[in-house]
Amino acid sequence: MRIPVNVIPPEFIDLYNLHDKVKGGYIYMEIQMGMYGLPQSGISVNKLLMERLAEHGYFEPPHMPGLFMHKTRPVWFTLVVDDFGIKYIS
Repeated sequence: MRIPVNVIPPEFIDLYNLHDKVKGGYIYMEIQMGMYGLPQSGISVNKLLMERLAEHGYFEPPHMPGLFMHKTRPVWFTLVVDDFGIKYIS
């Protein structure tokens, strides 16, 4: 990953001795581990999604997590991370 050196405060550059790591106006680094959010955030977002969809007639069948169906219309959709698929008739 690279970060433009002009977005890093000079105090950090001095503190971590990054002057010799600057190449062409960027500091290059290797990411060894990632943390994208708290485990609890997925649960709270899922609860909020379920509430919002229920207001419009959608529900999640107990035997198919991630699948949402409409109570009266022939509309189904699935939601997996940041992708979704929709099935509808007509």
